[in-house]
Amino acid sequence: MRLYRLRSRTGFCIYSEQGRDCGKFINDLRNSPLKFFGLSVRGERLYGYVGSGDFKHLCRLAEEHKLVCEKIDEKGAAKSFRPFKRRIGLVIGFFLSIGIVAFLSDRVMMIEIGGNETIPDERIMSHLEDTGIFIGSRISSVNLRRAEKQIAAMDKDIDWVGIKHIGSRVTVEINEMTSPPEMERKNTPCNIISSHDAQITGVKVYSGMLIPMVGDGVKKGDVLISGVVDTKYGRSFYVHSIGEITGIYTEKMTFSEKYVTEEKVCTGEVCAKALKIFGYKLIYSPAELPTGDYEYSETEERVTFLGISLPLYKITGHYRLTENRSITITKEQAEQNIAKRAEKFEHNFLDGDMTVINRDIEKKYDKNGATFVYTYTIEGEIGEEKMILAKYEEFGGAATEEQLKEAN
Repeated sequence: MRLYRLRSRTGFCIYSEQGRDCGKFINDLRNSPLKFFGLSVRGERLYGYVGSGDFKHLCRLAEEHKLVCEKIDEKGAAKSFRPFKRRIGLVIGFFLSIGIVAFLSDRVMMIEIGGNETIPDERIMSHLEDTGIFIGSRISSVNLRRAEKQIAAMDKDIDWVGIKHIGSRVTVEINEMTSPPEMERKNTPCNIISSHDAQITGVKVYSGMLIPMVGDGVKKGDVLISGVVDTKYGRSFYVHSIGEITGIYTEKMTFSEKYVTEEKVCTGEVCAKALKIFGYKLIYSPAELPTGDYEYSETEERVTFLGISLPLYKITGHYRLTENRSITITKEQAEQNIAKRAEKFEHNFLDGDMTVINRDIEKKYDKNGATFVYTYTIEGEIGEEKMILAKYEEFGGAATEEQLKEAN
């Protein structure tokens, strides 16, 4: 496309009513400072385009040569925007839209977090805010490389942080710290002792010398697998005892529930509503703060328009007024509460490798409340390691393969 087609220009036609030749006019036009485009001669008439601001000078030049200059048409931006020159609102809206686009292009509109498995997003967002990265913050004012180092230094569970932005979207990649596995020393001499008064039901010995047999009864603290191994030649050495000892034992738990208790009761609620944009809160529906004790919580909901998430959040603050009141329950309600607590205890502490064989409940009632004593008969692991505090320089600590073969 030629350059003159992009400019504001006025089409003209020059001719002579007395039949004069336009050759001399064309030579003077070329030597003049006027800018013209697309000259063409059709018959005895000269056609072309000249800049809109030079049309008056063109007319004066034509008069000097006793020629007639007529305007044919006008093209370009000047003509396109002329109908809107009195519409101030459009002009203001045009420049305002340019300003908004320029403003939002340097603002954080969206934050995406990835790579975290155990660290919650809220915790990472808090770290980002401490470094100056939040919805509405200026991207150009934040040193992303420095923010990466700061976040990694803030949180001991974060090993590496990568932050980048594409337009108004900030992407944060987290690499969590991996804890090294706990090293269990197998060369430290130790016994396996009983953690309960129990009757042994099963044994598996991998290292050490078994003391009681299946069916024997043991007390808490008795040695089950000894780390002191005697050989047939009368020598002894120390080993790290390894084994699994299961037994049947009892466990008691007491649960109590009073008939009259004091609890916090919600007596009313007041809500305040606000909008958060670019990190600033604009309260449009304030709430009168309640007097006395209250609990505060807020919910945050992102505003969307035509399926597009906007950097605008609707916040609702909840003020729940509370007061202490005496709650009276019946005997049946107390029993139900105790049953729920016992069920929760069994689910949290008696699951896994333990098996509840029997459950006895002793119920006691008085004027203040109810007390239940649960006696559980459990079958499970009863062995626990206990280090042997003894000198064993003669054999250099742990037993050798030859010593183990000799002991067997």
